[in-house]
Amino acid sequence: MDKAGNFIGWLHIEGVNLSVALVENALSKVHFTAERSTYYKTLLSAEETCRQRKEKVWLPVDIFLSGVHKTGKKAPPPSQALVRIWANYEEKPVEEVVHVSEEKERVANYRPVYVTEITDSLHFYTQDVETGGQLESLMETMRAEIAAQPPVEGSYSPRRGDYCIAKFQDGEWYRARVEKVESPAKVHVFYIDYGNREVVSSTRLAAIPPAFSTRTLPAQATEYAFAFIQIPQDEEDARADVVDCIVRDIHNTQCLLNVEYSGATCPHVTIQFGDTKDDVGLGPPGQGGLGHGGRPQGEAPAED
Repeated sequence: MDKAGNFIGWLHIEGVNLSVALVENALSKVHFTAERSTYYKTLLSAEETCRQRKEKVWLPVDIFLSGVHKTGKKAPPPSQALVRIWANYEEKPVEEVVHVSEEKERVANYRPVYVTEITDSLHFYTQDVETGGQLESLMETMRAEIAAQPPVEGSYSPRRGDYCIAKFQDGEWYRARVEKVESPAKVHVFYIDYGNREVVSSTRLAAIPPAFSTRTLPAQATEYAFAFIQIPQDEEDARADVVDCIVRDIHNTQCLLNVEYSGATCPHVTIQFGDTKDDVGLGPPGQGGLGHGGRPQGEAPAED
């Protein structure tokens, strides 16, 4: 199960690993998440063989099973196991379902959060106040353990997707995830409990002690976007002013958050100031507000 709630595993049919069979027959490519799997070397070998033969990965299945490419060139026959699987496949009829959209009544369920990071696109990251004490305790214990047994500098080899610990500009260690490795001197990391990003040298990274992994405490930074508002798009200076005002108003402060609707990449929310309960998005543009542009009546909200 990944962090998004998706189940990831291997499907075997009649003793055949379907992922391996698809790669061997040039119907799929190897995803980087397979790096830690026992099938990784087999998958890489099969992928390299298909790449050298210059077979097209996305060739339509009916052409592939016939063994002839549309250019007339004879293609290598598929494995008998894959042919047998495909031959026995029966597609179930799909019943037509008519979806009737009903406008739902808005539910206000504000909860206290701590705003830790705001991006130039006005997405922002928060921590739940409720679990703040757990994070504080974990960080204190983790840093004490690291101080007692410091990691050997340069001993860690970062890989994309790995969880690790990173030494921030303040000299303290924080939990992070590797997003990209350009070189040993340029590793892109995302601080999973705060939402900020940084490019660091691999010498500032180390393996995360198991006792402080996301299994012990899930990543605390959650991404959100503002709901019901329009952000200036045509004038760069105006947009920058809005971002600056919002940063001054709510960055590193406790606010109240309510999820209004789902977006393509993250939930869209309304934010209230913790002391006055005023909505952050209702102020005039240029003074911390984001302008008006509420959700059109009878239409679905625009997703990011």
